[in-house]
Amino acid sequence: MDAHRPKYQSIQVLPLAGALGAELLGVNLKTLEDTAGWKEIHRAFVEYSVIVFRDQDLAPADLMRVGAKFGEPCHYPFVVGMEGFPYIFEVVKEPAETRNFGGAWHSDTTYLRQPPLATLLYAVETPSHGGDTLFANTRAAYDALSEGMRKTVDTLIGVNSAELKYGGGRTAMHKKIAGMKIQDTEAADQYLSEHPVARTHPETGRKALYASRGHTTHFKGMTEEESAPLINFLAQHQTRPEFTCRMRWAPGTLTVWDNRCTQHNAINDYHGQRRRMRRLTVGAQTPS
Repeated sequence: MDAHRPKYQSIQVLPLAGALGAELLGVNLKTLEDTAGWKEIHRAFVEYSVIVFRDQDLAPADLMRVGAKFGEPCHYPFVVGMEGFPYIFEVVKEPAETRNFGGAWHSDTTYLRQPPLATLLYAVETPSHGGDTLFANTRAAYDALSEGMRKTVDTLIGVNSAELKYGGGRTAMHKKIAGMKIQDTEAADQYLSEHPVARTHPETGRKALYASRGHTTHFKGMTEEESAPLINFLAQHQTRPEFTCRMRWAPGTLTVWDNRCTQHNAINDYHGQRRRMRRLTVGAQTPS
């Protein structure tokens, strides 16, 4: 943390890496009511983009209450929510499965007109080892571009699709994930959006890259073939090791990340073991 910034008073912040990410210690989310405490949590969220809480005992109702501190809940179109909690769905990989959910670099649901500003992921059951999540700071990646490339990127509008055509199609992918209740994947190609490739964060005013190989099919006014080289370059550039952190899960861990200036990748390296998470997205916002 910048030495010139005021210190945190009610929480302890332990950075995960130089680029982004921090564990917040001394917090019990189930009972936290202190306004000052929540203000510091929000400050850490904006400053570190990925915040991690360990040893939390959160029922679905608790997860909804915590999520409300960041924004209104968002509906995810392709997976059935939990009974009584339609905005929360379980991300489950069974021991016999080899395909996982979210196993490629992306920011959540960029194919929506108003993607969520934050995702909350809570670990219920985790493998003995493996199953970590990588995060990338797309704001730092934008800053590291050459001046000429920044000027080019500033003019681009990305066309985003839920079809996952680079991964063989959303329906084909989801059929390989038996541990989740899937719905409406045949309509994936109908979810299209156009967003700036250089997205401005409404709270910091800083720009971040907002394109991925999985969701961005092309740039507005260009063909897919013309767009592909630059999409591939940006995808590789923004996930360089110096822009990333790695987060290890354990039961009771809650991670909240800022979709406006990060990407994430769920590592699929725990075949034969079960992983069960609960996911909630909040704060629909129009990228600008």
